[in-house]
Amino acid sequence: MQNYHCWRITGYSGVATTVDTCFRLTLSLFGDGPMAPVLTSLNPNFGPASGGNTVEIFGSGFAGKILTVRFGATATTFTVVSDTQLNAIAPPGTGTVNVTVQDSLDGTSNALLYTYGGTGLLYLTDGLVIGHVYSMPQTGGAPTLLASGLNFPIGLIRIGNLLYICETGANRVSTVPITGGAPTPLVTGLAGPTGITVSGNTLFIANQNNNTLVSAPITGTATPTLVATIPTGAFGDTA
Repeated sequence: MQNYHCWRITGYSGVATTVDTCFRLTLSLFGDGPMAPVLTSLNPNFGPASGGNTVEIFGSGFAGKILTVRFGATATTFTVVSDTQLNAIAPPGTGTVNVTVQDSLDGTSNALLYTYGGTGLLYLTDGLVIGHVYSMPQTGGAPTLLASGLNFPIGLIRIGNLLYICETGANRVSTVPITGGAPTPLVTGLAGPTGITVSGNTLFIANQNNNTLVSAPITGTATPTLVATIPTGAFGDTA
């Protein structure tokens, strides 16, 4: 809850002077307090050391704010496309840095990784009953095992530093860090999920067993929300 309070101050010292002043009072009532921007993904998440390329930043809380976008410690220029997207110009840099968005009043977002000089990675599953997730360079090369023990993994999407993976055989979506690690169940109560996408902070998941499209927060839930029915036999990723 945000309230703006203003005063008119009039003084006299030979000449009458009037000053109008305002400040914003932010109150937290019933959990409704200031919210920093939230970042979900970068496209691309790599680029040349010279910078100058456009990076799409997806998330929420961008509209109507006084923002600063930083690649590491370096602030850069950007355009607000919508409340869920910014287009930033990557500054020159080296190595892997944190990309953040700071709201001058409500704080700084979570960080997403951006790599200078990187070639980018592709992520894929093998769709086995006891399945695996791999990464491999976009330019080609040997795949790197990131996680195993998934139950018939089919669709996946990268959001920030996590992979969201449909475990069709376990009726759930699990997450795996992009650097690898054990799967963590996130969304349960599904029916043979095969496709997944994201819009803002909401996941949309296609279920092949009951021909439904459901939504769930990216923070997870045991009770996905029905969005629509889909054609019988529909299979694969949503978009």
